[in-house]
Amino acid sequence: MASKLPPHPVGNRPRQRSQRSRRSDEPVAGLAPATGGADEDSQFVGAVARAVAVLNAFRPGDGPLGNAELAERTGLPKPTVSRLTFTLQHCGYLAYDPRHRVYELGAGALALGALAMSATHLRRIARPLMQELARSANFNVGLGTRDGQQMVYTDACEGEALIGLRLYAGSRIPVLTTSMGRAWLAGHGPEEAERLIAELRPLHDGAGWKALIAAVGKARREVAAHGYCVSVGDWQRDIHGAAAPIRHPVNGRVFAINLGGPAYSLPEKLLHDDLGPRIARTAAAIERALDPPDLPPR
Repeated sequence: MASKLPPHPVGNRPRQRSQRSRRSDEPVAGLAPATGGADEDSQFVGAVARAVAVLNAFRPGDGPLGNAELAERTGLPKPTVSRLTFTLQHCGYLAYDPRHRVYELGAGALALGALAMSATHLRRIARPLMQELARSANFNVGLGTRDGQQMVYTDACEGEALIGLRLYAGSRIPVLTTSMGRAWLAGHGPEEAERLIAELRPLHDGAGWKALIAAVGKARREVAAHGYCVSVGDWQRDIHGAAAPIRHPVNGRVFAINLGGPAYSLPEKLLHDDLGPRIARTAAAIERALDPPDLPPR
């Protein structure tokens, strides 16, 4: 006989909501369509986006999460989260602990992630070069690309410094204020970069927007001139970093490789004199390794 599912952990629902209900077609915070055209928007399925928002709420280093925490992180009403977590658990993407009434990523999500990682030829090629750079420079080296409105680490290698930037595969950081995000933007053509920046505009207040765009433009010029760009306290005041774009020569996807750490260990002069050029050379080496050799004519 098939095993029974755990009871639906809906908690105590109020008879009346203090806030208006979210419409089924209302966009989820942080999960607007990646492209801005009207045709793409008409194809956007809000229910799927809400389910993805729940899965994205789990972060590296977190323990299991309850519906209340997931509702807070996603901005979705708790009854909606309860239905989504129940469905995701039923499909194998979440595992439910009935004793503590919390969820963690299930075997389905882990298997899907493992499949995506194993299918990423770029990661297999980049990792040895990243490890060598992290070892020789003693700083965290990361590989990432854009996911929604943030950059997501697809891999990371730690240096041997006692104090460093502890980010891992799955970690998320901003696009416009980090060296990784700016290098990723610089890997696109000007028109595409402008469109991508416009999508991120709602995340930033008007007061600092002009200065932020000026910094993004400077980073683009740095990449064009030297192959890398830097972020000196723009994301977090005490964090400095350098990054370079990686343009996949076969499928055209853009990634970025970065190196970051405490500001006192990574002064801007060191970034420009040594580590920035090294990150650019590493990115170039990865691109060359990705480029398949020309086959001889038959």
